[in-house]
Amino acid sequence: MTGLQRLGAFLKSPHHAWLALLTLGLGVATANVPGMIVAAAAYALGWIFLPDSRRFRRWLQIRLDSAGSVSAAASAEEFSREREKIYARLSPEAKNAYDALATAVEEVKSGSGEAAAAHAGRLGQLAWTYLRLLLTRETLARFCARESSARILDEIAAATAEVSDLEARALAAETRGDAGEAGSLERLLQSKRSRLASLEQHYGHVRKAEDDLSLTDAEIERLFDAVRLIRAHLVTQRDPDAMGDEIDRTTAPFHSTRDWLRDLEFDDTPSDISDDLAAGVPLQVEVME
Repeated sequence: MTGLQRLGAFLKSPHHAWLALLTLGLGVATANVPGMIVAAAAYALGWIFLPDSRRFRRWLQIRLDSAGSVSAAASAEEFSREREKIYARLSPEAKNAYDALATAVEEVKSGSGEAAAAHAGRLGQLAWTYLRLLLTRETLARFCARESSARILDEIAAATAEVSDLEARALAAETRGDAGEAGSLERLLQSKRSRLASLEQHYGHVRKAEDDLSLTDAEIERLFDAVRLIRAHLVTQRDPDAMGDEIDRTTAPFHSTRDWLRDLEFDDTPSDISDDLAAGVPLQVEVME
């Protein structure tokens, strides 16, 4: 906190209220000029020394810590509600998959003691990323079930053939000097070419969604295997330092996964969750009946 911020806090504090009462108030009560001058001087000296006093600094730190605790509790509650909303949108199969992952992470946390406590944020981030991946997979799967790049390619091929045929007919009409038919065919061509361009753009979107779905499936498998690897390491090696190194090494690659999820246009889930927040909220989602 800067000096100006501390002075602003002092102005709003009970310390300032008592200073004003004991100096300016008593100065006015004396009803004489020398008393008021002394009171004003004492008030000014209070502004110089009291904001830097140990008592005021301790009072201010308690207030800041209290405000931080309230803010952290509110953030944790908001994050917990957001996670519950995402969990509720999942299919039963996806919920079971998340529950299995959360259980595995909890086993790692409970079995590795201080090593997991120091890395609880990263373990919590794994569970949060896994939940977002499950929602992404279901969103993409629903879209890809409605659309098919193979079907759109067939439509593009048919539209391309139609445009080629119309171009030939328009050229023939123009060659024989039939301006009316040539103009009519040209207007139809514009419409068909516009539809072909739309189909090609649509095909690009669907192919990207299909590629994203394949990548999402792969990331879901990779993340779950990473947690299984950490759990296996817990069983085979009990060294806390080695366990912490294993958690760091295994979780590090998934920063890029979170970046990729954040860049998806349809993803509306919070991406920048802090490690402290991820560590402070239980992994298991309580389903309210």
